[in-house]
Amino acid sequence: MNFNQNLLKNFFGYGVFIFPLFLLIGPLVSEIFLILIIFFSTYYIFREHKFNFYSNKYVIFFLIFYLSTLASTLLNFYNYDFAKSGVLYFRIPLFSIAIWFVLANYSLFNRRVVIFYSTFLTIIICDSLFQFFTGENFLGNEIIKSRISSFFGDELILGGFLLRILPIFLICTILSNIVNEKKINIFFALLISLVCVNVYLTGERASFFLLIFFFGIIFLSNKFLRKFIIVIMIFSVCFSFVISKFRYAEDMNPAIRMFTKTYNQFTGKGEEQYGKYKKKLFNKVYIFSHDHHGHYLLSYKIFKDFPILGTGPKGFRYLCRNKIYILENNDGCSTHPHNTYIQILISNGFIGFTLLLFSFLYISKEILMTRKKINSKKTFDKFIASENIVLAAIFINLWPLIPTGNFFNNWLSMSYFYPIGFYLYFKFRNERLIS
Repeated sequence: MNFNQNLLKNFFGYGVFIFPLFLLIGPLVSEIFLILIIFFSTYYIFREHKFNFYSNKYVIFFLIFYLSTLASTLLNFYNYDFAKSGVLYFRIPLFSIAIWFVLANYSLFNRRVVIFYSTFLTIIICDSLFQFFTGENFLGNEIIKSRISSFFGDELILGGFLLRILPIFLICTILSNIVNEKKINIFFALLISLVCVNVYLTGERASFFLLIFFFGIIFLSNKFLRKFIIVIMIFSVCFSFVISKFRYAEDMNPAIRMFTKTYNQFTGKGEEQYGKYKKKLFNKVYIFSHDHHGHYLLSYKIFKDFPILGTGPKGFRYLCRNKIYILENNDGCSTHPHNTYIQILISNGFIGFTLLLFSFLYISKEILMTRKKINSKKTFDKFIASENIVLAAIFINLWPLIPTGNFFNNWLSMSYFYPIGFYLYFKFRNERLIS
């Protein structure tokens, strides 16, 4: 292997793992890496005639979803800015294929990657806790709405970021064989516990409940990791109780936001300011909250006029201002409906929604299959376990009963498709070994 090949191997091989850092830095850096890795993988796939990366059912599925997105975009052409999201969306599924290609050819699950992740997470944890205790982080970013955000500044997405980086970190520790060393196991249990604590401290309820969901799936489907998860949960509860006692301000109580506020929003308590509108529209029970309920009602009105192919990726933000859809007090209008399934139903119509629902059901089936494989073995198979973990990560991304960000947002799209690349790698590797 010559110098240039070694350079490419290190850049893309380690770049796949460093990608979460790119997401933290900003959309431009992550977008540049996405484009580079797609060009790199495409070039080598064609040069070395490794067309198996393109000739499989997953690529066909991605293609169908993209074509539905493209069709809905072109049929509902509002302006060039709106159309750009739909036309260029093909790069996101290709990103998953590129990750799969790099992992299959330049697999670098080693101690260097684990050290990077450990250092990276430690810095974020320390910065977040410093902000929680003092009111601002190392860079001077102040607490917003009594919630910590660390290096993300005024964007309250720290919890979602940690939630999505954690499965990859867990996989790396397993495949690097570090988790076999007892003393180091304790270190990783403590580190993962502090990550969980930070998700809790952010006050991001969706991320917190999905985190519990994620560990629940791993606990039920992976018998070899149950003791490790129990230790993590015990550490997390203890740390959360102690740390929350030393918060910067009195109103920074994650428990109130996580549980009390959630209950109040479901029941409509504390929403008296909406007056007769509340009584007319919601009766006694909300769907998540007043705002979310408004989004969903408005989405239903729009969907009735665009049932098959939808409105296009940015159609909701354009049509919600239309007087034929607008609700009382202009309620419910936003950039997106704040739920992935409802957003796909609006933007891609029934066709796109069916594809998304099928994906969720397929991943659910795959989790059950990996659980069966794990339970049938007498010893720990780290690759099947890794496949199970990344399936759980995809599952929580696809979980329908939760408020979400904009599916077509570059940052979130890349976050969703990032673990899919790892899944494709483990899936085909394990199948090849069995055959």
